[in-house]
Amino acid sequence: MKGWIVIVGALALAVGTAQAQPLGSPAPTSGKASSSAGVSASVTLTRVGSPLRDEQKVGTYWWGTVCIQPTPLLWKDLAEMMTGLDAVFAEEFAAAGLKAGSDPSNLFAEAAPTSGDLQVGALVKSADASYCENVIKTSGKVTLGVEWQIYSGLRREVVARIETTGTYEAKKLDDRSKRSLAQEAFAANVRSLLADERFRQVMADDPTQAIGSPATRFEAIQIVGPKAASVPLSAAVQSVAAVFAGGGHGSGFVVSSDGYLLTNQHVVGDAKYVKVRWADGFEALGEVVRSDRRRDVALIKTSAKATPLALRSSPAALGETVFAIGTPLDAKFQNTVTKGVVSASRTYDGLAFLQSDVGINPGNSGGPLLDEKGSVLGISVSTYQVNDAPTGLNLFIPIAEALDTLALRPAN
Repeated sequence: MKGWIVIVGALALAVGTAQAQPLGSPAPTSGKASSSAGVSASVTLTRVGSPLRDEQKVGTYWWGTVCIQPTPLLWKDLAEMMTGLDAVFAEEFAAAGLKAGSDPSNLFAEAAPTSGDLQVGALVKSADASYCENVIKTSGKVTLGVEWQIYSGLRREVVARIETTGTYEAKKLDDRSKRSLAQEAFAANVRSLLADERFRQVMADDPTQAIGSPATRFEAIQIVGPKAASVPLSAAVQSVAAVFAGGGHGSGFVVSSDGYLLTNQHVVGDAKYVKVRWADGFEALGEVVRSDRRRDVALIKTSAKATPLALRSSPAALGETVFAIGTPLDAKFQNTVTKGVVSASRTYDGLAFLQSDVGINPGNSGGPLLDEKGSVLGISVSTYQVNDAPTGLNLFIPIAEALDTLALRPAN
């Protein structure tokens, strides 16, 4: 058996069987620490895993009164000794004058990170162990080779991969605990990670500055569209397009009479150009002119074929009726309209979302959430699923935040 062996910290509760799914089809694969080095990012150990097989030999276990009886030590046996690693991780950070994102001694702290800063995964790629355990003492030596994967919740990508090797050897453990051999070897790897210049640099970088703010990244674009007015859904559908990029598809909608479309960043990915297909089947080339990975929004410029949708400035009301338009699951389902209500307003990782039970699926990404008059309230972005089944827990980016992130200024 291969794969992740230990789930610790926030991710154990954040994942479970219910997962937030980006709606693109497919989507490209989200406490302050401080020190004299200027470290500013929050760091949480979220999982520990290994590609080693359960039955793979990684050392020798000696037993008997004088430890002369050898037995092969298998990876599954060593893995069972690797518990409490989140506490080890936090202790080493504390010893370095830093604070890890999770405090295992605080039983009432938030279970999940409250800001999507840095999450750390440890992949144990190699192990070599030898230990003796009898009624007198426990002694031994454990060496672990670890690949650390540093994931930025702001960038939504792995920003560094760092390999370390750590060894711990003890002639006699007073508590005769073989478990501490593995823990201390892991601790040695944590110390090597903390000493690595690349990791220090990742921590020292201000994630918000790395991504940039709309005020410094984009010049304002004035978009011209209709004032809020009652528009039938049959007309609104004509302003929503399917967007094809990177072998998958999502949705987008017109926000300006000169051909600007809004969609999700995870729909366009890194593509410079995308294919846009309108409700009547007409296809055109679109250019991705700006995007923001953290807020997950992108702006496409294409031919001005459809009428822009009105953009609502007033906030959504709890319980009001809403409609979603998009291309769920398959391109043949373009122009699908679903109905629901506004369920709640949420904030995750410092970002605002609207929650609704209106039906959406992968492929709806980037499509509009409309009120009863046909004005845009938000942009479809993600859905929660349990065992790949819909739950009615769907999230949308408020239209005002999308416009602000991309520096779009409505003329009306």
